[in-house]
Amino acid sequence: MPASRVVGTKMRKKFSIGLYAVGLALVLAGCGGGGGSPSVPSTAGGGSGSSGGGSGTPETPTPPVATPSLTLAIYGADGAVSKNIGLGGSFVARASLRDASGTAVAGRTVSFTLPDTSFASLSPTTALTSSAGVAEVAIVPASLTAAGATTLTATATLGTATVTGTTDFSITSPNLSLSALTASSTSLVSGGSTTLTVNALIAGSPLTAQPANIAFTATCGRINGIDTGTTVSTNGSGIATATYSAVNGAGNLCSGPVTIAATTAGATSVNTSVTVAAPTATAVTFVGASLPQIYVAGAGNPEQSLLTYKVLSSVNTPLSNQTVNFTLVQTPIGVTLSQLTGTTDSDGLVAVTVSSGTVPGPLKVRAALASSSTVFAESQNLTVASGPPSQKFMSLSVSKFSLEGAVRDGTATTLTVRVADRQGNAVVDGTVVNFTAEGGQVGSSCATATVGQISSCSVNFQTQNPRPVNGRVSVLAYLEGTKDYVDNNGNNRYDPGTDTLIQLGDAYRDDDEDRLYDSSKDAFVFARAVQGACPSQTNGAFPSRGGTCDTAALSTTVRQQAVLLFAATSPQLEVVQQTASVFEFKLGSSGVGLALLPMPAGTLVAVTPIDNSPGNNISCSVNDFSGSTVADVAPQPGSPLEDLRTLHLASLKDCAAGDSVKVSVTVPSGLVTEKLFNLP
Repeated sequence: MPASRVVGTKMRKKFSIGLYAVGLALVLAGCGGGGGSPSVPSTAGGGSGSSGGGSGTPETPTPPVATPSLTLAIYGADGAVSKNIGLGGSFVARASLRDASGTAVAGRTVSFTLPDTSFASLSPTTALTSSAGVAEVAIVPASLTAAGATTLTATATLGTATVTGTTDFSITSPNLSLSALTASSTSLVSGGSTTLTVNALIAGSPLTAQPANIAFTATCGRINGIDTGTTVSTNGSGIATATYSAVNGAGNLCSGPVTIAATTAGATSVNTSVTVAAPTATAVTFVGASLPQIYVAGAGNPEQSLLTYKVLSSVNTPLSNQTVNFTLVQTPIGVTLSQLTGTTDSDGLVAVTVSSGTVPGPLKVRAALASSSTVFAESQNLTVASGPPSQKFMSLSVSKFSLEGAVRDGTATTLTVRVADRQGNAVVDGTVVNFTAEGGQVGSSCATATVGQISSCSVNFQTQNPRPVNGRVSVLAYLEGTKDYVDNNGNNRYDPGTDTLIQLGDAYRDDDEDRLYDSSKDAFVFARAVQGACPSQTNGAFPSRGGTCDTAALSTTVRQQAVLLFAATSPQLEVVQQTASVFEFKLGSSGVGLALLPMPAGTLVAVTPIDNSPGNNISCSVNDFSGSTVADVAPQPGSPLEDLRTLHLASLKDCAAGDSVKVSVTVPSGLVTEKLFNLP
């Protein structure tokens, strides 16, 4: 119960007792001398008095009920009650609990509360009363900037009664200041560090009651690893420490004077200064090349690469405004540099452009500090390559030419292109080769990859419609590249008017294999929109349309053609010799227009003699047989009129006229065809 409430109760109690005493005296006086009895008004219903000797009975007042009490006050370190708290002092909130008889109550929980904990804080918020009935908690301002007034409340429970005590108090802003900011070292090496120290003070004494947040900033560099500075809380002695580093987050070094400041709310900021030595370059690194491989001049491919280097300090940070000298350490003839000297930028980077000459080979460029030529770095894995694919170095190979495809779909073969530049070196990975076919189906393109230092790529081909009547299917592989030339001046580059260019016209697929372009017969041409005198190519593997040559340009469509055979499943057999000792025959595909084609590659052939004359006491047998397997045609299927049938010879033993020979032909799909021949 508030103290004011307790006081009021005591006053009412005294007032009631006084009235009771006065009333009692009056009654006693009415019963006094003379036997007379004055009339006494009734204080209860129905009572009456009379002057004729009647008597009245007065009502007895009820005394007030006593209640427990809880008094609350704030005390300072000197033990006196205080209505004001602040930092730097030890303040407690003390509650005294007594029962209705005024006796101290021990071992009871008292709860302390504040309406706004951002104003002040309690530690703890509950406490047990001592043997003297007193419970207390520490009370401090919630922050260095807290100010104003509020009410503290304490509450306890005795039996079913809840008693409460309150007290008002105020907080005044502290007299906060910062000591001088000190650095453990005020002269730093480039990229060096130092420890910063500052004290928070209350009225000139260390702030120990609670921590203060001290913000550190620097005009260059980092505080505790942060570019923009950081905030550090003081310890129990009021001291805040931080680490200053003379390098920023981007890795740039500070140099010269640097100002460092410390600030906190409610106090004047303080600062100090350190001096950082200028950085010194100690290393150069090669960052990389825009292109690791460039090509000889005039090849039609990239001829330049941008090389980038970085200059670093002793603490591995980039340095700007450093002079770097460039030199060619290992280089083919004719390679040049865009500059011999460069200066690093704000990131410590410096670059130089290298341009190829006319000779391929490995290339190395050195970047060295102008201040110390022994500090340098060299480019890595940089090469000048000969150039794009050369017509002279293109090769198309077929895993199987003669396919069981005259009537059968899905018989497969693999087409592989191997391509190199003019020096016979692998072309750049990813060079695209295109394909087109007169019949069947072929993969549209493939991209080269270097495997075992050889550049190649492959596509699949399968038999299907359309099927040319003669069973011959032209397939063309082509890609962008260069013509061949005679390097008359020996500088390894094509010089118009000096070197002799081997002309090539438009690439086309020579479907009728007559080595002349005919738009009505040859269905595909890769036209370059160029007109110039040149004959048609006489080599059927590299079809070139006449009259479409560029006499000055080195570039062309590199090409090569192959012919696949759609062989029949059913064989055609022509006997060449048929005697008692020799049986020889030609084997080819049957059907219209297929008489000159071989059977599919891998066809198995067997000759079995049959003895039809047992009476002669000799047994007809095969002594030797050549051509039991039909080999693939190699290296190309020849001209359209060439006889590609295979020859098979069986040497017979002890055979006689009237005996027979059975020829069995098994094609790759498994079909077996047998034919019987009688020996003359």
